[in-house]
Amino acid sequence: MKKQYIRYGTLFCIFVLLAFAVAVGIYTGNKIKAYNDGFHMGLSRAGFIDYHDENTDGDLEEKLISVWEYYDKNQADCTVFCSWMKDVNSGEIIIDYETSSGIDSDAEMERLSNMAHEVCDQSEQAYINHKVDNDKSGVFTSTYGWLCPSGNGTIYIAFGIVAKPLKSVLRTNAIAYAVMLAVFLFVESSVAFSFVLLYKNQMNYEIRNQKLTRGIAHELKTPLAVTKATVENWDYFDDDRRKDYSKRIVNEVDHMSDMVGKLLDVSKIKEGSNKINKEAFDLKKLTEETIRRNAALIRERNITIAFNHDEKPYMVFADPEMMEMVLSNFMSNAIKYCDHIIMIRLNRNGRKIEFSITNDGAKIEKKDLDKIWDIFYTTDKARTDRMSSSGVGLSVVKSILDVHKADYSCVSGDKGTEFKFSMPAHETD
Repeated sequence: MKKQYIRYGTLFCIFVLLAFAVAVGIYTGNKIKAYNDGFHMGLSRAGFIDYHDENTDGDLEEKLISVWEYYDKNQADCTVFCSWMKDVNSGEIIIDYETSSGIDSDAEMERLSNMAHEVCDQSEQAYINHKVDNDKSGVFTSTYGWLCPSGNGTIYIAFGIVAKPLKSVLRTNAIAYAVMLAVFLFVESSVAFSFVLLYKNQMNYEIRNQKLTRGIAHELKTPLAVTKATVENWDYFDDDRRKDYSKRIVNEVDHMSDMVGKLLDVSKIKEGSNKINKEAFDLKKLTEETIRRNAALIRERNITIAFNHDEKPYMVFADPEMMEMVLSNFMSNAIKYCDHIIMIRLNRNGRKIEFSITNDGAKIEKKDLDKIWDIFYTTDKARTDRMSSSGVGLSVVKSILDVHKADYSCVSGDKGTEFKFSMPAHETD
């Protein structure tokens, strides 16, 4: 199973990586396209595209200088920019200009500079008397050549631009890429953590199922063995002993029936198939009824029970039958494990009603406190669950209190063990 989770987790991480790569690729592609389109717009923004209609060479020269100044101020738009002004008739270069940015070595500078001049030559050789676009857009290298003749045909200007689109895009959008990388790492780590968590939850689920299966098997094994032994020897018993063993069989069957019933209660409550019929009732009266039902057992064990409360009702809005199960489980547990005294308290804490029941029996070890609510949980001692004879009592209590969104806890020490819960008080007009 671990290998399966690793395989699926790896595949999902690869899927996220591919999705991220596609998104970054689209983003970068759009940025590179916009960068390359800027070559066409550069000279246009400088106001030079239609300047060949002008008739004054002096104005043309000033306009050329303004274009060069524009590129001087915006060198991030290109790696190498070169241009010259030539006399149409003599071919003499009147002005020659070149600028560069972001080049790491002299050799690379020379290579790109030669490339830019070749672009100028190609534009000049192809169209001496016409404006020409000589655009070659790429991802790693882009070139742009353009030629502009003067209106009277005496001079023309050639432009050549060589750029590194990808390098420039990465540099100018470094923050955006850093954010995307951070998001990617967060998503990938979240995916990995989720699969680890799913694996651990699956393992815990299987362990809980194994414990539940072992618990049910253990709880059923003893009464079944007693019943089987009794039935096998039935013919050897006299009438008096048969009556005694009949009661024993009934008790064992009742024990199994009680355990199965509680298991079904836990299952139904957790699945939500048990309908909650909430109504307003007095928790004090329900507690008093629970004490009366257990009065005979309390007297039999010579237990002193104290119930502290005031005279006002303790109204709550809950399912009275389910809450009766909660109080009965707490009461039977306290009776079973106390030495002499049981203390029950009802308090008002703001808008909440607090119920607590304390017995003076042996304390529950600290390592067991967080696990006592688990079904069929056993301590290091023999299989004598402190909570009920079937080991599912507190699981029922936990399920009911969870459904009612009540707060609950257990505190145990040398002075005894206290179970308590609190829920909103029902306000009455």
